[in-house]
Amino acid sequence: MKDLKYTLIADGSSDKTLIRIIKWLLDDLYPRLPNQGVFADFRGLPDPPKTLKDKFKAAQTYYPFDIIFIHRDAESTNSDAIKLRLNEIEKEIGTTNLKNTVCLIPVKMMETWLLINKEAINKAAGNRNYSGEINLPPTKKLEKESHPKKLLHELLTDASGLKGRNLKKFNVNKAVHLVSENIRDFSKLRELNAFTIFEENLKTVLNRFLDQK
Repeated sequence: MKDLKYTLIADGSSDKTLIRIIKWLLDDLYPRLPNQGVFADFRGLPDPPKTLKDKFKAAQTYYPFDIIFIHRDAESTNSDAIKLRLNEIEKEIGTTNLKNTVCLIPVKMMETWLLINKEAINKAAGNRNYSGEINLPPTKKLEKESHPKKLLHELLTDASGLKGRNLKKFNVNKAVHLVSENIRDFSKLRELNAFTIFEENLKTVLNRFLDQK
């Protein structure tokens, strides 16, 4: 069987870390299905697309795929936020394109899905032997966290153990990417409503794709 090719369109370049989560879920659900994923980075194009509709078209040209993942942050802890984002995506790319589109809509933002593993945070901060407290919210309550990005940045900064001039040199944005690289099991995310919706969407789209093979 040839590799499944997938492309990720994300809110911003910093969100390409979601590729790691997508890869984990595909391998967990379909262990016999080889897959290759790529982050759609349009910044190098002469006229980078700005709307999601144009990004979708550009991805078809520059990052051809069997299925495509579209990431939008809910940017709210409101229970209707995911549905509103799904409606926005459908309106922008059109109903026809939904057949091979999987939506990722974390509540409240991507960093919420990285607040699940203390050891990964320590390693990403460059201090795997950090002995201080890493107080992560209970996974089931993560979607109620108002400032997940701020919390993750604070935890990484604390775990680095750096002070003064060395702390100023600490690249917290790079460390965020390393958190996902150091998580081997994302199954805790199945406790989150947004991830459950994402997983069900993936199974629907991928099973439809496989049935056509």
